[in-house]
Amino acid sequence: MIVKPTMSKKSKILLVSGCSNTDENFYSEIHPQLDTSWSKWPELLAKKLDMNYVNLGKSGAGNEYIYTSLLNYIARNDTSNIGVVIPAWSQCQRKDFQHGNNGRWTNERIDPHGDVFSWVTKSLTYYLSFQVMCEKYNLPYLQVQMLDLYQDWLNGLKPRALTNWKDTYAGKNDILITYPGDKQKDTKKIVKIINDYEDIINTKKFIGWPLSRQLGGFSLQKELISLETKTKISDLDSHPTALGHKKIAEFIYDRLD
Repeated sequence: MIVKPTMSKKSKILLVSGCSNTDENFYSEIHPQLDTSWSKWPELLAKKLDMNYVNLGKSGAGNEYIYTSLLNYIARNDTSNIGVVIPAWSQCQRKDFQHGNNGRWTNERIDPHGDVFSWVTKSLTYYLSFQVMCEKYNLPYLQVQMLDLYQDWLNGLKPRALTNWKDTYAGKNDILITYPGDKQKDTKKIVKIINDYEDIINTKKFIGWPLSRQLGGFSLQKELISLETKTKISDLDSHPTALGHKKIAEFIYDRLD
């Protein structure tokens, strides 16, 4: 159980990781002149919890980076100082990798290997492994599906989903990559994959589970941001505004036990 602290001294840490909807240094690629220095949801949530915070979020990140960044922090630091751990999970089709002597993380928006079934399975494995890790270290946690796990891939990707989209497709917003398979049939297969994890994922500690809308799941980005004008930057950039981040922080806070 996650206990909302009443302490006045900020002695615990809210530890989070995620993609651009979490990144403290996020800037809009679509509106590069926009000042996006507003407080992001981890900072706002930490204030509500009366905690300090560590934000490992990185724009463009996939679920491998999100999981690994939290794993490395937890394994290398004093876990007694960690009050809550929250991964804000991303899209399954993203590819994370490291290079250079310092192991700098970077990413591709579309993994050149595998398919949507393997990507979904890999993400679910990260979700389960994260849960096992937190239980091993006796850490309070709450998993959050920030972006739709697989739906954007099946519905067709727009230019900004590509890594270098601005070089060729700036200003365009039509679907660039159409899903190559049978969307309806493959959705049923993905739902079955998710259902196979139902008994081993602690669904009470997972906002958005069971991930698929066909099963009643959701993502915070679609639930709170995409459909409401004031909470997203623009019709072309659906990242959260200052108000959007406030809504995300409030939504998560209300679901902490």
